[in-house]
Amino acid sequence: MTTLPPEGSEPQVPGGQPTNDPVVPEAPQVAVPPQAPLPPQQAPQPAAPQAPQAPQAPPAPQYQQPAAPQQPQYQQPGGGQVPPGGYQQPYAQQPTADPLSNITLNYWLSVFFTWIPALIFFLIEKDKGNRQALDYHRENLNFSLLRTGVVIASYILGAIPAIGWLFVVLLWIGSVVLFVFHIMAAAKTPEAYRRGQKPPFIFNIPLIK
Repeated sequence: MTTLPPEGSEPQVPGGQPTNDPVVPEAPQVAVPPQAPLPPQQAPQPAAPQAPQAPQAPPAPQYQQPAAPQQPQYQQPGGGQVPPGGYQQPYAQQPTADPLSNITLNYWLSVFFTWIPALIFFLIEKDKGNRQALDYHRENLNFSLLRTGVVIASYILGAIPAIGWLFVVLLWIGSVVLFVFHIMAAAKTPEAYRRGQKPPFIFNIPLIK
C-alpha cells in the first residue's frame, strides 16, 4: 500500500533532494486598443471621353526636282591616240579677225586716196604673220605708188617748153587708165583672196618687196 505525500509538500526527486526550479510568472497581457475603421475607398471614376480629333490632312507629296543629266566626261586621249569610233578633238584656236575685210577696205580707200591708206594698212599687217594678206597689201601699195608717180611725172614733164603739154596729155590718160585698173582690182579682190590667188592687178611694178 502506497502512501501519498501530504498536501503542500513538494515532491521529492528520487535521491532525496528537493527541486529548486523557480516558477516563472506569466507576463501580464496588455489590452490592445481597438483600431479605427478604415474609410471606405472611393470607386475609380471613369475617365471623361475625349473629343474626337479632326482627321489630319495627309502630307502633300514632295516632288524632288530631277537632277540635270550629267554630260559624260571624255578624257582627252594621249598623244597619238584616237578614241575608238570617234575623232581626235582639235586644239582650241583663238578666234582671229578675218583679214579680208581690211584688204577690201584698203583697196577701195586706195582707189581714191592712193598711197596714204595703202601705206597705213601695209605697216599694220606687216607683223601679223599672214603671208597672203601681206602680199595683197604690198601689191596694193606698189600700184598706189605707181599712180602717184604718174601724177608727179605729169607735173614735172609739163614744165618742159614746147613739148610739155604732150607729156601732160599722155600722163593724164595713163592716170585715168590706172584709176580704172585699180577699181577693177578692188572689185575682184575678195573672190581672188578666198580662192588663194594672187592680187588681181593687170600689171604692177614691184617698188616695195
